[in-house]
Amino acid sequence: MLNLQNKLGIIFLIALLANPGFTEFSINYAETSLIDGIYVLDAELNFHLTEVAIEALQNGVSLPLVFTTVIERNRWYLWNKTVVTIKQPYELKYYALSRQYGLKNLTTNTQENFAYLEAAIDYLNKVKDLSLLNQQELTDSPDEYWVYLQIHLDIESLPVPLRPIAHLSSQWRLSSSWYSCPLQP
Repeated sequence: MLNLQNKLGIIFLIALLANPGFTEFSINYAETSLIDGIYVLDAELNFHLTEVAIEALQNGVSLPLVFTTVIERNRWYLWNKTVVTIKQPYELKYYALSRQYGLKNLTTNTQENFAYLEAAIDYLNKVKDLSLLNQQELTDSPDEYWVYLQIHLDIESLPVPLRPIAHLSSQWRLSSSWYSCPLQP
């Protein structure tokens, strides 16, 4: 027979592993174009942070987000060849003193500040003219290549005490499915 402490432990575990209100990140649209000999990407992302992630953010936890782009060459034999993989890491922070949200691109070390969380998310949701590769880097015609995109919350970059909880809870496993689009001029 279970005592009250064991019952509360089981209820807590079920609540931790449950998935209420979980919204997965997604990619709604992506398109490539050729501008001055460089392939660029435009994309529209869609994600909503869970209440658990928002609460952590507002309590000082930075949220590491990674936007990954992979370009592959289609081959009729074996498997496709990866031409380039681009990881664009971002860090979303809340500054309690100024009551602003900061979105930092860790690759370019640039930061944008926003008065509202929704504004920061809207900014991140729109990818415009992201440079992928030079036209000279392609060995075959452009219609032989595909671009795959994904965005996810990088659990391994969270503070160490939070990682075990993040691995166990679906509230922290925020990731889009892979989205594909052709590389086209």
